Amino acid sequence: MKKFANILLNPWIIFFSVITGSVIGVFEPQLANSLAPFGVIYLKLLQMLVLPVLMTAIISGLGRLFISGSAQEYLVKVLLFLVVNLMLISAMGVSVGHLGKVGSGLGEQAQITLGKTISAAEANTDATALMGQETSGVYLFIQAMVPSNIFQALVNGDNLAILFFSILVGISMGLLGSSSSYIALDVVDAFYGAFLAAINWVMYLLPFGLCCLFASQVAQVGLDIFWAMSKLVLFIYLSASVLILGFALLIAYKSKISFLQTLAALRQPFFVALGTASSFASIPAALTALQDKLQVKHDVADLIVPLGMTINPPGSVLYFAIAGTFIAQIYNVSLGLDQLAIMVFAALLAGISSASAPGIVGLSMISMVLIPLGLPVEVAIILLVAIDPIVDPILTVVNVFSNCAMAVIASEPDKTEATPNVLHNLLSVEQNKQ
Repeated sequence: MKKFANILLNPWIIFFSVITGSVIGVFEPQLANSLAPFGVIYLKLLQMLVLPVLMTAIISGLGRLFISGSAQEYLVKVLLFLVVNLMLISAMGVSVGHLGKVGSGLGEQAQITLGKTISAAEANTDATALMGQETSGVYLFIQAMVPSNIFQALVNGDNLAILFFSILVGISMGLLGSSSSYIALDVVDAFYGAFLAAINWVMYLLPFGLCCLFASQVAQVGLDIFWAMSKLVLFIYLSASVLILGFALLIAYKSKISFLQTLAALRQPFFVALGTASSFASIPAALTALQDKLQVKHDVADLIVPLGMTINPPGSVLYFAIAGTFIAQIYNVSLGLDQLAIMVFAALLAGISSASAPGIVGLSMISMVLIPLGLPVEVAIILLVAIDPIVDPILTVVNVFSNCAMAVIASEPDKTEATPNVLHNLLSVEQNKQ
Protein backbone atom coordinates (compact mmCIF):
# COMPACT_ATOMS: atom_id res chain seq x y z
CA MET A 1 0.00 0.00 0.00
CA LYS A 2 2.81 2.40 0.92
CA LYS A 3 4.60 1.60 -2.34
CA PHE A 4 1.46 2.43 -4.33
CA ALA A 5 1.06 5.69 -2.38
CA ASN A 6 4.64 6.69 -3.19
CA ILE A 7 3.96 6.03 -6.88
CA LEU A 8 1.05 8.50 -6.76
CA LEU A 9 3.41 11.22 -5.51
CA ASN A 10 6.11 10.47 -8.08
CA PRO A 11 6.90 13.71 -9.97
CA TRP A 12 6.59 11.95 -13.34
CA ILE A 13 3.09 10.73 -12.45
CA ILE A 14 2.11 14.24 -11.39
CA PHE A 15 3.61 15.73 -14.57
CA PHE A 16 1.75 13.15 -16.68
CA SER A 17 -1.54 14.06 -14.96
CA VAL A 18 -0.97 17.76 -15.78
CA ILE A 19 -0.29 16.99 -19.45
CA THR A 20 -3.30 14.65 -19.61
CA GLY A 21 -5.57 17.31 -18.14
CA SER A 22 -4.31 19.93 -20.60
CA VAL A 23 -4.87 17.60 -23.57
CA ILE A 24 -8.40 16.82 -22.39
CA GLY A 25 -9.12 20.54 -22.02
CA VAL A 26 -8.00 21.29 -25.59
CA PHE A 27 -9.48 18.32 -27.48
CA GLU A 28 -12.37 17.18 -25.25
CA PRO A 29 -13.89 20.29 -23.66
CA GLN A 30 -17.14 18.49 -22.81
CA LEU A 31 -15.25 15.82 -20.88
CA ALA A 32 -13.23 18.57 -19.22
CA ASN A 33 -16.43 20.27 -18.05
CA SER A 34 -17.60 16.93 -16.64
CA LEU A 35 -14.34 16.58 -14.70
CA ALA A 36 -14.50 20.15 -13.37
CA PRO A 37 -16.65 19.32 -10.29
CA PHE A 38 -14.12 16.71 -9.15
CA GLY A 39 -11.33 19.28 -9.42
CA VAL A 40 -13.39 21.75 -7.40
CA ILE A 41 -14.03 19.12 -4.72
CA TYR A 42 -10.31 18.37 -4.46
CA LEU A 43 -9.49 22.07 -4.18
CA LYS A 44 -12.10 22.46 -1.43
CA LEU A 45 -10.55 19.54 0.45
CA LEU A 46 -7.23 21.37 0.46
CA GLN A 47 -8.81 24.70 1.39
CA MET A 48 -10.74 23.05 4.23
CA LEU A 49 -7.46 22.11 5.92
CA VAL A 50 -5.36 25.11 4.96
CA LEU A 51 -6.88 27.67 7.36
CA PRO A 52 -6.42 25.42 10.43
CA VAL A 53 -2.81 24.83 9.35
CA LEU A 54 -2.29 28.59 8.91
CA MET A 55 -3.70 29.43 12.35
CA THR A 56 -1.88 26.72 14.30
CA ALA A 57 1.41 27.32 12.47
CA ILE A 58 1.38 31.08 13.11
CA ILE A 59 0.33 30.78 16.76
CA SER A 60 2.85 28.04 17.50
CA GLY A 61 5.70 29.64 15.55
CA LEU A 62 5.29 33.15 16.99
CA GLY A 63 4.66 31.88 20.51
CA ARG A 64 7.82 29.79 20.60
CA LEU A 65 9.94 32.52 18.99
CA PHE A 66 8.84 35.10 21.58
CA ILE A 67 9.46 32.63 24.40
CA SER A 68 12.98 32.02 23.11
CA GLY A 69 13.58 35.75 22.66
CA SER A 70 14.62 35.39 19.00
CA ALA A 71 11.46 36.75 17.38
CA GLN A 72 12.92 40.20 16.70
CA GLU A 73 15.90 38.74 14.83
CA TYR A 74 13.73 36.72 12.47
CA LEU A 75 11.11 39.41 11.91
CA VAL A 76 13.78 41.99 10.98
CA LYS A 77 15.14 39.59 8.36
CA VAL A 78 11.61 39.04 7.03
CA LEU A 79 10.95 42.78 6.77
CA LEU A 80 14.21 43.46 4.93
CA PHE A 81 13.64 40.57 2.53
CA LEU A 82 10.06 41.69 1.93
CA VAL A 83 10.91 45.29 1.02
CA VAL A 84 13.96 44.53 -1.13
CA ASN A 85 12.36 41.53 -2.85
CA LEU A 86 9.12 43.25 -3.84
CA MET A 87 10.84 46.47 -4.92
CA LEU A 88 13.30 44.62 -7.18
CA ILE A 89 10.55 42.45 -8.69
CA SER A 90 8.36 45.48 -9.37
CA ALA A 91 11.27 47.25 -11.09
CA MET A 92 12.00 44.09 -13.06
CA GLY A 93 8.37 43.80 -14.21
CA VAL A 94 8.18 47.42 -15.37
CA SER A 95 11.53 47.08 -17.17
CA VAL A 96 10.51 43.85 -18.92
CA GLY A 97 7.20 45.30 -20.02
CA HIS A 98 8.70 48.60 -21.17
CA LEU A 99 11.76 47.24 -23.00
CA GLY A 100 9.96 44.15 -24.32
CA LYS A 101 7.10 46.29 -25.70
CA VAL A 102 4.50 43.72 -24.62
CA GLY A 103 1.59 45.83 -25.86
CA SER A 104 3.06 46.96 -29.18
CA GLY A 105 2.85 45.37 -32.60
CA LEU A 106 -0.37 43.40 -32.06
CA GLY A 107 -1.70 41.83 -35.24
CA GLU A 108 -5.10 42.53 -36.75
CA GLN A 109 -6.49 39.16 -35.68
CA ALA A 110 -5.29 39.76 -32.13
CA GLN A 111 -7.04 43.12 -32.06
CA ILE A 112 -10.28 41.55 -33.31
CA THR A 113 -10.11 38.81 -30.68
CA LEU A 114 -9.41 41.30 -27.91
CA GLY A 115 -12.37 43.38 -29.04
CA LYS A 116 -14.66 40.37 -28.86
CA THR A 117 -13.29 39.45 -25.44
CA ILE A 118 -13.93 42.94 -24.10
CA SER A 119 -17.51 42.92 -25.43
CA ALA A 120 -18.23 39.50 -23.93
CA ALA A 121 -16.68 40.40 -20.61
CA GLU A 122 -18.67 43.63 -20.37
CA ALA A 123 -21.85 41.62 -20.82
CA ASN A 124 -20.99 39.29 -17.92
CA THR A 125 -18.91 41.47 -15.61
CA ASP A 126 -19.97 44.71 -14.02
CA ALA A 127 -16.49 46.14 -13.97
CA THR A 128 -17.75 49.66 -13.33
CA ALA A 129 -19.30 48.50 -10.06
CA LEU A 130 -15.79 48.00 -8.77
CA MET A 131 -14.59 51.48 -9.55
CA GLY A 132 -15.71 52.83 -6.21
CA GLN A 133 -13.43 50.34 -4.47
CA GLU A 134 -10.38 50.68 -6.67
CA THR A 135 -9.04 53.97 -5.40
CA SER A 136 -9.06 52.73 -1.80
CA GLY A 137 -6.77 49.74 -2.24
CA VAL A 138 -4.51 50.55 0.71
CA TYR A 139 -7.49 51.39 2.92
CA LEU A 140 -9.19 48.15 1.87
CA PHE A 141 -6.04 46.23 2.78
CA ILE A 142 -5.83 47.79 6.26
CA GLN A 143 -9.56 47.45 6.88
CA ALA A 144 -9.51 43.78 5.91
CA MET A 145 -6.80 43.09 8.49
CA VAL A 146 -8.99 43.63 11.56
CA PRO A 147 -11.96 41.26 11.92
CA SER A 148 -15.01 42.40 13.87
CA ASN A 149 -15.81 38.73 14.48
CA ILE A 150 -13.13 36.05 14.14
CA PHE A 151 -15.72 33.31 13.66
CA GLN A 152 -17.29 35.23 10.79
CA ALA A 153 -13.81 35.67 9.29
CA LEU A 154 -13.29 31.90 9.52
CA VAL A 155 -16.62 31.23 7.82
CA ASN A 156 -15.87 33.72 5.03
CA GLY A 157 -12.27 32.55 4.60
CA ASP A 158 -10.83 36.04 5.21
CA ASN A 159 -7.17 35.03 5.22
CA LEU A 160 -5.80 38.45 6.17
CA ALA A 161 -8.14 38.81 9.16
CA ILE A 162 -7.38 35.25 10.31
CA LEU A 163 -3.67 35.95 9.99
CA PHE A 164 -3.96 39.12 12.09
CA PHE A 165 -5.89 37.29 14.81
CA SER A 166 -3.38 34.41 14.83
CA ILE A 167 -0.47 36.86 15.13
CA LEU A 168 -2.09 38.53 18.15
CA VAL A 169 -2.74 35.19 19.85
CA GLY A 170 0.78 33.91 19.12
CA ILE A 171 2.46 37.06 20.45
CA SER A 172 0.23 37.06 23.53
CA MET A 173 1.08 33.45 24.34
CA GLY A 174 4.78 34.10 23.83
CA LEU A 175 4.86 37.21 26.03
CA LEU A 176 2.65 35.72 28.74
CA GLY A 177 5.21 33.04 29.55
CA SER A 178 3.02 31.27 32.13
CA SER A 179 2.74 27.52 32.55
CA SER A 180 -0.69 27.57 30.91
CA SER A 181 0.72 29.23 27.78
CA TYR A 182 3.39 26.51 27.50
CA ILE A 183 0.74 23.82 27.74
CA ALA A 184 -1.51 25.68 25.27
CA LEU A 185 1.33 25.82 22.73
CA ASP A 186 1.80 22.06 23.05
CA VAL A 187 -1.92 21.61 22.36
CA VAL A 188 -1.64 23.90 19.31
CA ASP A 189 1.33 21.82 18.13
CA ALA A 190 -0.75 18.66 18.43
CA PHE A 191 -3.55 20.12 16.31
CA TYR A 192 -0.98 21.38 13.80
CA GLY A 193 0.45 17.87 13.44
CA ALA A 194 -3.02 16.40 13.01
CA PHE A 195 -3.94 18.87 10.26
CA LEU A 196 -0.66 18.21 8.44
CA ALA A 197 -1.31 14.46 8.59
CA ALA A 198 -4.75 14.99 7.05
CA ILE A 199 -3.19 17.15 4.32
CA ASN A 200 -0.72 14.36 3.54
CA TRP A 201 -3.61 11.95 3.00
CA VAL A 202 -5.28 14.39 0.60
CA MET A 203 -1.99 14.70 -1.31
CA TYR A 204 -2.30 11.10 -2.48
CA LEU A 205 -5.18 12.30 -4.69
CA LEU A 206 -2.98 15.03 -6.19
CA PRO A 207 -2.55 13.46 -9.69
CA PHE A 208 -6.30 13.01 -10.13
CA GLY A 209 -7.08 16.46 -8.73
CA LEU A 210 -4.53 18.19 -10.97
CA CYS A 211 -5.80 16.39 -14.05
CA CYS A 212 -9.36 17.60 -13.40
CA LEU A 213 -8.29 21.15 -12.53
CA PHE A 214 -6.06 21.57 -15.59
CA ALA A 215 -8.70 20.10 -17.91
CA SER A 216 -11.37 22.54 -16.72
CA GLN A 217 -9.01 25.56 -16.78
CA VAL A 218 -7.78 24.89 -20.32
CA ALA A 219 -11.33 24.26 -21.58
CA GLN A 220 -12.55 27.45 -19.93
CA VAL A 221 -9.86 29.70 -21.38
CA GLY A 222 -9.70 28.33 -24.90
CA LEU A 223 -6.96 29.16 -27.39
CA ASP A 224 -8.27 32.32 -29.06
CA ILE A 225 -7.57 34.69 -26.18
CA PHE A 226 -4.28 32.91 -25.51
CA TRP A 227 -2.99 33.67 -29.03
CA ALA A 228 -4.37 37.23 -28.96
CA MET A 229 -2.46 38.05 -25.78
CA SER A 230 0.33 35.53 -26.28
CA LYS A 231 3.06 38.19 -26.16
CA LEU A 232 1.96 39.42 -22.74
CA VAL A 233 1.49 35.86 -21.46
CA LEU A 234 4.91 34.84 -22.82
CA PHE A 235 6.72 37.70 -21.08
CA ILE A 236 4.92 36.96 -17.81
CA TYR A 237 5.90 33.28 -18.01
CA LEU A 238 9.51 34.08 -18.92
CA SER A 239 9.84 36.61 -16.10
CA ALA A 240 8.19 34.27 -13.61
CA SER A 241 10.46 31.40 -14.67
CA VAL A 242 13.55 33.56 -14.12
CA LEU A 243 12.32 34.44 -10.63
CA ILE A 244 11.53 30.81 -9.79
CA LEU A 245 15.01 29.69 -10.84
CA GLY A 246 16.54 32.63 -8.98
CA PHE A 247 14.74 31.76 -5.75
CA ALA A 248 15.73 28.10 -6.18
CA LEU A 249 19.38 29.11 -6.59
CA LEU A 250 19.16 31.30 -3.49
CA ILE A 251 17.65 28.43 -1.50
CA ALA A 252 20.36 26.05 -2.74
CA TYR A 253 23.11 28.51 -1.77
CA LYS A 254 21.75 29.19 1.73
CA SER A 255 20.96 25.50 2.35
CA LYS A 256 24.39 24.40 1.07
CA ILE A 257 22.94 21.77 -1.27
CA SER A 258 22.96 21.41 -5.04
CA PHE A 259 20.51 23.17 -7.32
CA LEU A 260 19.01 19.86 -8.47
CA GLN A 261 18.55 18.73 -4.87
CA THR A 262 16.70 21.97 -4.19
CA LEU A 263 14.38 21.46 -7.15
CA ALA A 264 13.72 17.88 -6.02
CA ALA A 265 12.92 19.05 -2.50
CA LEU A 266 10.46 21.68 -3.77
CA ARG A 267 8.76 19.60 -6.45
CA GLN A 268 5.61 18.89 -4.43
CA PRO A 269 4.87 22.52 -3.50
CA PHE A 270 5.67 23.40 -7.13
CA PHE A 271 3.02 21.05 -8.53
CA VAL A 272 0.45 21.93 -5.87
CA ALA A 273 0.90 25.65 -6.60
CA LEU A 274 0.80 25.10 -10.35
CA GLY A 275 -2.29 22.89 -10.20
CA THR A 276 -4.39 24.74 -7.65
CA ALA A 277 -3.21 28.32 -8.36
CA SER A 278 -3.57 28.87 -4.61
CA SER A 279 -0.68 29.99 -2.43
CA PHE A 280 -2.53 28.97 0.71
CA ALA A 281 -3.25 25.48 -0.60
CA SER A 282 0.52 25.12 -1.07
CA ILE A 283 1.39 25.96 2.55
CA PRO A 284 1.37 22.37 3.91
CA ALA A 285 3.52 21.04 1.05
CA ALA A 286 5.92 23.99 1.43
CA LEU A 287 6.24 23.43 5.19
CA THR A 288 6.96 19.73 4.69
CA ALA A 289 9.62 20.47 2.08
CA LEU A 290 11.33 23.14 4.19
CA GLN A 291 11.31 21.22 7.46
CA ASP A 292 11.97 17.68 6.28
CA LYS A 293 14.14 18.19 3.20
CA LEU A 294 15.78 21.61 3.55
CA GLN A 295 16.28 21.38 7.34
CA VAL A 296 14.73 24.76 8.11
CA LYS A 297 13.88 25.27 11.78
CA HIS A 298 10.31 24.21 12.42
CA ASP A 299 9.24 27.26 14.41
CA VAL A 300 10.68 29.64 11.81
CA ALA A 301 9.04 27.84 8.88
CA ASP A 302 5.72 27.62 10.75
CA LEU A 303 5.73 31.38 11.20
CA ILE A 304 7.25 32.73 8.00
CA VAL A 305 5.58 30.59 5.32
CA PRO A 306 1.92 31.31 6.29
CA LEU A 307 2.81 34.93 7.05
CA GLY A 308 4.62 35.35 3.75
CA MET A 309 1.83 33.84 1.68
CA THR A 310 -0.34 36.73 2.87
CA ILE A 311 1.98 39.75 2.87
CA ASN A 312 4.65 38.75 0.32
CA PRO A 313 2.96 38.35 -3.11
CA PRO A 314 5.79 38.87 -5.66
CA GLY A 315 3.73 37.15 -8.35
CA SER A 316 1.00 39.78 -8.09
CA VAL A 317 3.55 42.60 -8.07
CA LEU A 318 5.19 41.23 -11.23
CA TYR A 319 1.78 40.78 -12.86
CA PHE A 320 0.62 44.35 -12.20
CA ALA A 321 3.96 45.81 -13.29
CA ILE A 322 4.00 44.06 -16.67
CA ALA A 323 0.25 44.44 -17.23
CA GLY A 324 0.47 48.17 -16.50
CA THR A 325 3.03 48.69 -19.26
CA PHE A 326 0.90 46.51 -21.56
CA ILE A 327 -2.14 48.77 -21.14
CA ALA A 328 -0.02 51.90 -21.59
CA GLN A 329 1.43 50.59 -24.85
CA ILE A 330 -1.98 49.53 -26.18
CA TYR A 331 -3.06 53.18 -25.85
CA ASN A 332 0.28 54.46 -27.22
CA VAL A 333 1.10 56.31 -24.01
CA SER A 334 4.76 57.28 -23.86
CA LEU A 335 6.28 56.55 -20.45
CA GLY A 336 9.15 58.68 -19.18
CA LEU A 337 11.36 57.97 -16.17
CA ASP A 338 8.91 59.72 -13.84
CA GLN A 339 5.99 57.60 -15.03
CA LEU A 340 8.05 54.40 -14.85
CA ALA A 341 9.08 55.20 -11.27
CA ILE A 342 5.43 55.76 -10.37
CA MET A 343 4.56 52.39 -11.88
CA VAL A 344 7.26 50.63 -9.83
CA PHE A 345 5.92 51.92 -6.50
CA ALA A 346 2.27 51.62 -7.54
CA ALA A 347 2.67 48.01 -8.70
CA LEU A 348 4.26 47.14 -5.35
CA LEU A 349 1.35 48.66 -3.42
CA ALA A 350 -1.22 47.11 -5.75
CA GLY A 351 0.31 43.66 -5.35
CA ILE A 352 0.26 43.84 -1.55
CA SER A 353 -3.28 45.26 -1.53
CA SER A 354 -4.59 42.50 -3.79
CA ALA A 355 -3.69 39.92 -1.13
CA SER A 356 -6.76 40.96 0.86
CA ALA A 357 -9.18 41.09 -2.08
CA PRO A 358 -10.69 38.02 -3.76
CA GLY A 359 -11.16 37.44 -7.48
CA ILE A 360 -11.96 40.39 -9.69
CA VAL A 361 -11.67 42.83 -6.77
CA GLY A 362 -8.03 41.77 -6.43
CA LEU A 363 -7.43 42.32 -10.13
CA SER A 364 -9.06 45.74 -9.87
CA MET A 365 -6.12 46.86 -7.72
CA ILE A 366 -4.32 47.57 -11.00
CA SER A 367 -6.19 50.86 -10.81
CA MET A 368 -3.46 51.98 -8.38
CA VAL A 369 -1.04 51.65 -11.31
CA LEU A 370 -3.22 53.02 -14.10
CA ILE A 371 -5.13 55.95 -12.55
CA PRO A 372 -2.00 58.07 -11.85
CA LEU A 373 -1.12 57.66 -15.54
CA GLY A 374 -4.62 58.50 -16.79
CA LEU A 375 -5.19 55.04 -18.28
CA PRO A 376 -8.62 53.31 -18.43
CA VAL A 377 -9.14 50.84 -15.61
CA GLU A 378 -12.23 49.08 -16.98
CA VAL A 379 -10.48 47.70 -20.07
CA ALA A 380 -7.52 46.54 -17.99
CA ILE A 381 -9.75 44.60 -15.59
CA ILE A 382 -11.59 42.92 -18.45
CA LEU A 383 -8.36 41.84 -20.15
CA LEU A 384 -6.81 40.60 -16.91
CA VAL A 385 -9.93 38.57 -16.12
CA ALA A 386 -9.59 36.93 -19.55
CA ILE A 387 -5.98 35.77 -19.08
CA ASP A 388 -5.98 35.28 -15.31
CA PRO A 389 -6.55 31.50 -15.50
CA ILE A 390 -3.52 31.24 -17.82
CA VAL A 391 -1.00 33.23 -15.78
CA ASP A 392 -2.27 32.66 -12.24
CA PRO A 393 -0.65 29.19 -11.81
CA ILE A 394 2.90 30.31 -12.65
CA LEU A 395 2.53 33.47 -10.53
CA THR A 396 1.43 31.29 -7.61
CA VAL A 397 4.63 29.25 -7.99
CA VAL A 398 6.60 32.52 -7.79
CA ASN A 399 4.84 33.35 -4.52
CA VAL A 400 5.55 29.91 -3.05
CA PHE A 401 9.23 29.83 -4.02
CA SER A 402 9.75 33.40 -2.80
CA ASN A 403 8.34 32.60 0.63
CA CYS A 404 10.35 29.38 0.82
CA ALA A 405 13.46 31.45 0.11
CA MET A 406 12.45 33.94 2.80
CA ALA A 407 12.11 31.11 5.33
CA VAL A 408 15.52 29.67 4.40
CA ILE A 409 17.20 33.08 4.69
CA ALA A 410 15.62 33.74 8.09
CA SER A 411 16.75 30.39 9.49
CA GLU A 412 20.10 28.66 9.43
CA PRO A 413 19.78 24.94 8.50
CA ASP A 414 18.64 22.94 11.51
CA LYS A 415 20.14 19.46 11.60
CA THR A 416 17.92 18.26 14.41
CA GLU A 417 15.08 15.97 13.43
CA ALA A 418 12.39 17.73 15.41
CA THR A 419 11.82 20.85 17.48
CA PRO A 420 12.00 20.61 21.26
CA ASN A 421 8.75 19.91 23.03
CA VAL A 422 7.49 23.02 24.79
CA LEU A 423 6.14 21.11 27.78
CA HIS A 424 9.56 19.48 28.19
CA ASN A 425 11.10 22.96 28.44
CA LEU A 426 8.59 23.86 31.16
CA LEU A 427 9.45 20.77 33.20
CA SER A 428 13.15 21.57 32.89
CA VAL A 429 12.56 25.09 34.19
CA GLU A 430 10.54 23.79 37.13
CA GLN A 431 13.28 21.30 38.01
CA ASN A 432 15.91 24.04 37.96
CA LYS A 433 13.80 26.14 40.32
CA GLN A 434 13.67 23.25 42.76
